[in-house]
Amino acid sequence: MSVHRRSIDRLLRPQSVAIVGASPREGSFGEMLTRAVSGWGYGGAIHLVNPRYPEIGGRASFPSLKALPGPPDLVLMAVADDRLEPLMTEAAEAGAGSVAIFGRCYEADTGGRLPMTERLGAIAREAGMAVLGGNCMGFVNIVDKLKVVALAPPVPDRPGPIGLISHSGSTWSGFLANQRQLSFNYVISAGQEIATTLSDYLAFLVEQPETRVVGLILETVRDPAGFLAALEEADRRGIAVVALKLGRSDRAREFTRAHSGAIAGSDAAFDAICRRYNVVRVRTFDEMTDTLELFGRGRPAPADGLAIVTDSGGERQVIVDVAADLGVSLAELSPATRDRLAAKLDPGFEVANPLDAWGDGGYIFEDCLKILADDPAVGVVAMASNMVPARAYLHKIADSVVAAAATTAKPIVAFGNLHSTICRDKAAELRGHGIPVLMGTEPALTALGRFLAFHARRRMPAEAPPASAPQAVVARWREKLARGGEALSATDSLAMLAEFGVATVASRVADSREAAVSAAAALGFPVVLKTANPAILHKTEVGGVSLGLIDGAAVARAYDRVAAACGSAVEIQAYAPDGVELLLGMTHDAQFGPIVTIAAGGVMVELLVDAISLVPPFSAATALAALDRLKLRPLLNGFRGKPATDLARLAQAIERFSVMAAALGDHLSEFDANPVIAGPAGAVAVDGLAVPRHPKHP
Repeated sequence: MSVHRRSIDRLLRPQSVAIVGASPREGSFGEMLTRAVSGWGYGGAIHLVNPRYPEIGGRASFPSLKALPGPPDLVLMAVADDRLEPLMTEAAEAGAGSVAIFGRCYEADTGGRLPMTERLGAIAREAGMAVLGGNCMGFVNIVDKLKVVALAPPVPDRPGPIGLISHSGSTWSGFLANQRQLSFNYVISAGQEIATTLSDYLAFLVEQPETRVVGLILETVRDPAGFLAALEEADRRGIAVVALKLGRSDRAREFTRAHSGAIAGSDAAFDAICRRYNVVRVRTFDEMTDTLELFGRGRPAPADGLAIVTDSGGERQVIVDVAADLGVSLAELSPATRDRLAAKLDPGFEVANPLDAWGDGGYIFEDCLKILADDPAVGVVAMASNMVPARAYLHKIADSVVAAAATTAKPIVAFGNLHSTICRDKAAELRGHGIPVLMGTEPALTALGRFLAFHARRRMPAEAPPASAPQAVVARWREKLARGGEALSATDSLAMLAEFGVATVASRVADSREAAVSAAAALGFPVVLKTANPAILHKTEVGGVSLGLIDGAAVARAYDRVAAACGSAVEIQAYAPDGVELLLGMTHDAQFGPIVTIAAGGVMVELLVDAISLVPPFSAATALAALDRLKLRPLLNGFRGKPATDLARLAQAIERFSVMAAALGDHLSEFDANPVIAGPAGAVAVDGLAVPRHPKHP
């Protein structure tokens, strides 16, 4: 075990805890923290440190950390900010394994020094100490019954399968005090991460035998490499990571020069990371709660389909509508399943999914749930009932769900369409049987859809990575990009694409009227004339493009017009085949490196914002799956008499673009291939814009 990893264990599973600033004064932070640490059954050594008191509450109090009988695993700083730096140094000198800082690490005047957070972090790193915080709420370790928090709500004594890490202290408290019977093992308030990051905590949680799912409430990722390594390990172990990213709107996005940068901000990069590592993204705290409960209690889903039993025809319609909105797959029931259900339903009732099983022939919910669970296309079975308290019917519903769950290995869940009606006691009883109880139609179906998608990806065979680009090609373009300068010309950008295996339209460069006419004749009419001025990035907006030039005279007139507006250098292109306009873009994310974006292309790209982002490189199969997520996808099948796109060749072109992005991503700030025309012959790039990552400035 590495020194750093050992310090994380000493932080979260300490054998000894020292509380600096422990106090007998009731209501003080030091007193509340001491009471929390010592009042729940923690079996490790607890040392109180305060030179003002020889003893506190019957325990000996030490004057300093150096006076302790041995190096403590964890030091809790229950002191004011102005005392943190000397005490941090003392902790390092005493051989402490880790420190928890609750204060804001704030000072009004640094006196020209580095900020306090950086100074404290440097002390910790030099000593090999892990640091929780600063400005954190603390953590709760249910496994070892240790509460490192001054104001801790009641927490169940038995550890569960859910780990939680939060950058939001208030949200951390809310989840810790939840009344949903969410069962945690470790609940960590990360704070400012001055030395130890969310990535370190995630790596720790993934290795714990109790962990089945980890919830992340995060503002940013301060250790991208460690974060990706932890996600990869979680994916390898089949542990679900559920992420709620704060600040998705990214209003402070930097101005970019390529279209792809405008539509693929930092949230798109994070989304691409989640897609690569099978991370489950949620948008709200309620969605996270339902999703954590489902993954924490649910069995794996062996198939893609969801089957639902309801007790209301009207609510069934709402469920169908919401499922369609969310793209949740309702299972297509087999003929055998339909026959078995028909034999149970009252005459005149429709066999469908969702199944309205409320009739006059008695309670048949248990039988229906069991029959649906037997269908090979069904991965999860749900009972949708409002579970209204103080009704005998409530007990029938609950008993049916419990009985059905006992006869199948598939997940059986319950959810209420009106979450405010669900009987809290009965929900707790069902959860005690390992049955998730989800709260409301949309949150429940959202969680179920993500649950099914997670397990569907787990069942997919691993894809072979795409073939690498020739090393000579990679080296040549890296050298060219490393020279810096402004954006590459469209000619060079298209040449780059071509050398990496993306087809491009035939083109020639000219710098006079005569040369333009000659180039057009060589290519064959009709042609397109564009400015080749490298300083003009979006040609259409400045009158730098002329289309449909059918002869030399038209080319001459177009040249004069474009040259007057944009400069003498122009590019003559053969007409591209008709098809669907796409954009293939790459941006270099500050945290995660190159990210590829596939989007609706042409001049409407930023208005439509029909896009998906992926981490390169990836296979043609991944490209096909990404295309299926775009709104323009039906156009690729042919629309209103248009021929269908050769999807296999289009996906291959996207794969090769991703290989280029991965190979050159550290040298490129942005790259646009826009438009890429997709049609029966595959895909051809019509225009390109490559922006070096480190341009030279005069």
